[in-house]
Amino acid sequence: MTHRLEKGTVLSALMWGSSELKGAGIESFRLDSEILLSEVLGLSRIQLYINYDRPMNQREKERYFLMIKRRKRREPIAYILNKKEFMSLQFYVDRRVLIPRPDTECMVEWLLKSVEISKNDKILDLGTGSGCIAVSILRNTSLKRIFVSDISEEALLVADRNLKVLCPDKEYILIHSSLFEKFSDSDFDLIISNPPYIKREDLRLLAPEITEFEPIVALDGGDSGDEIVNRLILESYSYLRRGGLIIFEHSEDFVLLENLIKDRFSVVHLGRDYSNRYRFTVLRRL
Repeated sequence: MTHRLEKGTVLSALMWGSSELKGAGIESFRLDSEILLSEVLGLSRIQLYINYDRPMNQREKERYFLMIKRRKRREPIAYILNKKEFMSLQFYVDRRVLIPRPDTECMVEWLLKSVEISKNDKILDLGTGSGCIAVSILRNTSLKRIFVSDISEEALLVADRNLKVLCPDKEYILIHSSLFEKFSDSDFDLIISNPPYIKREDLRLLAPEITEFEPIVALDGGDSGDEIVNRLILESYSYLRRGGLIIFEHSEDFVLLENLIKDRFSVVHLGRDYSNRYRFTVLRRL
């Protein structure tokens, strides 16, 4: 542990953490050091500066030292803290699941504003990951039960944890499946999904926080990037009731193929993310 951190005040720890992260090439070095120290001390970022001369005990210094060490290796803050906010809710996350993104919030916000969901509707969150979409729907509607699926059994354990903690009075059914492979249920009123949609050759271009820590199975959309998305559209037709909706996230350059939807689906909405990029599509089964 360095002399500056050994000195033991909040300010000296912040200066040390910022310097270490800056040296490791992390652009958000100041913000990250503040977030990590806030977690250690149980203070807000503003309170860190109000209490700049507050002494830190050895346990606090050691915990902060280890957190900075992990961040220097480019581990995402969300995994270090095992939490990420989504739709104003705090979710448990670890390396078994993709970290929830604001882009997905846009899709969920549109759903909650635009689709009337009743308590007995039959809804599926396909490729649930952390369960953030399923939880957001259960928490913001009268829906009493939701179906939740993922190709990863490990991801389903994380989703189960979040659903139990955040929706204790609601019901859910966990399904371990690659798309609809293991499904016996059909006639869904709504299917919502954030499937993998990164081109395989583009994965290597992503930040090390993503490529070295997040599950590749949740990112890899095949050679074209649209392989899983197109399969989702094609296969969902058999699992939606007539008039049912499918809502899915995709890349900003996604092209909806006419042969996939002709005589099967109508386009309801083309959604955009917070950066005004084409990010999700809503289809209705004919």
